[in-house]
Amino acid sequence: MEEDNPTSGSGPSIKLISRAGDSFELPYAAAILSQTVKDAQSCEDDEENENPDDVEIVKVESRCLEKVVEFLVHHLEEPLAEIKTPLEDNTFDGVVKQQFYRDFVKGVDQPMLFDLVTAANFMAIQPLLDLTCLQVSCQLMGKVPTKSVPSSTFPK
Repeated sequence: MEEDNPTSGSGPSIKLISRAGDSFELPYAAAILSQTVKDAQSCEDDEENENPDDVEIVKVESRCLEKVVEFLVHHLEEPLAEIKTPLEDNTFDGVVKQQFYRDFVKGVDQPMLFDLVTAANFMAIQPLLDLTCLQVSCQLMGKVPTKSVPSSTFPK
């Protein structure tokens, strides 16, 4: 009996296409963590979709979409543990125990972190949105408003 493991290449794959037209291929089973990807499919039943439609993610730049795909593929193999509220700790490391996810958000600069929040929101990827928002909130914890405002850009 053949094992149905999309990460081993036995399941269908899909391409996500960035604003610039760059495409990123990943297992369909990983991609459907995104409600936006699910909604873009012509086949209603995810289990039956052997030939998923490629999806243009027009609001996400290539560099950010590459990170999103990295998250989705890893999440398929090791799902992010639920981030419970109220938070169990006051630090990011105290809340997120899985090393990959700690490194994932700590390894990006501030603009990329905000791009990931925006991409997770646009693509409706709740675990990525939870993770990135937690990192942003932990970065702001303990800062007085005058210290956090200059790093943010507000229209005049």
